Amino acid sequence: MSAPAAARLWEVDLARTVAILMMVAYHAAYDVDLLGPGVDIDPFSGGWRALQVATGSSFLAVVGVSVAVASGRARARGLGARAVYRRRLRRAGEVAAAALLVSAATRVALGDDYVRFGILHCIAAGMVIAPLLVPLGPGGNAALAAAVLAAGLLVRDAGPSDVPGLMVVGVPTGGGEGVDWYPLLPWLAPLLLGLAAGLALYPGGRRGPWGARLREPRGARALGAPGRHALPIYLVHQPLLIPLVAGALALAGVEVSWDRFT
Repeated sequence: MSAPAAARLWEVDLARTVAILMMVAYHAAYDVDLLGPGVDIDPFSGGWRALQVATGSSFLAVVGVSVAVASGRARARGLGARAVYRRRLRRAGEVAAAALLVSAATRVALGDDYVRFGILHCIAAGMVIAPLLVPLGPGGNAALAAAVLAAGLLVRDAGPSDVPGLMVVGVPTGGGEGVDWYPLLPWLAPLLLGLAAGLALYPGGRRGPWGARLREPRGARALGAPGRHALPIYLVHQPLLIPLVAGALALAGVEVSWDRFT
């Protein structure tokens, strides 16, 4: 049976929880590299880099699904396109405010390596853009995602530019992108794929016919609870994780260095 229009979709919350766990695992490795220079770990290549890409893609894809569900439900309640878009802009504003907070905090902590256009910045921009693309439908958004991915690879290989604003769309600036760089090209691609999937799987913001075969696992709502609070968890996880990693390194006899903090 399809869920009521106002009901939480446990599978979406659970997917977001999985992305949170992936994020914490990756940032634990990142913090080990940050604090324990004597530890042989490289979070920027190999399996750790793959985990980073998978984590960012998962968050963005779930955002796309959520935009599709929220837009479908709002239209099903009779809201016009402008009213629906205003609701999305309010939520995007909340995420953008959190992104600016991250930029400010990392500017203090990391100096010139601060987050200039990170995952939250990309999500906020995507939440402004994605509702405008809902009329393209699943096929149109999937095709656009492929084009965005291809364009991202092209601009990445174009070489560095002296124009700082181009960093937002994916043009390198010769090392001035800061940490946690998620430019619109190519990172809008997973969001658009999520939007396409959401439009196909949740017409009108409700599960399609496939939902009749979906059985909710025991404990799914509890496991999905972190996914319902992803933004505050994102904001607090590193301030909590960094001292925990430092403590674990010290207990393991590893010399802890704070030199990479300003």
